[in-house]
Amino acid sequence: MWWLVRQQWRFLLVGAFNTLIGYLIFSGLFLLFGKWVHYLVIGLVSHVIAVSIAFTAHRFLVFRSTEPWRGSFVRFNLSQLVSLGFGMSGLYALVEFGHFNPLVAQAVITALAVALSYALHRFFTFPAPQTKN
Repeated sequence: MWWLVRQQWRFLLVGAFNTLIGYLIFSGLFLLFGKWVHYLVIGLVSHVIAVSIAFTAHRFLVFRSTEPWRGSFVRFNLSQLVSLGFGMSGLYALVEFGHFNPLVAQAVITALAVALSYALHRFFTFPAPQTKN
């Protein structure tokens, strides 16, 4: 049944799960350590944890990749670094210049990163195999 769902919807469903997990990790770390650790460091740590979970979910549940995992893992991390750069710079801008609460800013940036993330993973991380004519 899962494979009958279009890839874009699978991406959104798995992405929603990953986003929730990532946001909960960020929130938990921020609430536990935010008095002592800068929110950008917390964002970086939560990113590393969440990306490890996300790779497996995207590889098997969304893009059904069968290529050796090492190459796609490297590309996944490169894609995630682009997303991380977008996320960290956006988080910084919203908190420092927009005076957003870091938890609200993280939610806003996460929503904006969905389209960027799909394009990166669809066309770079897990590209469909090329068929010969």
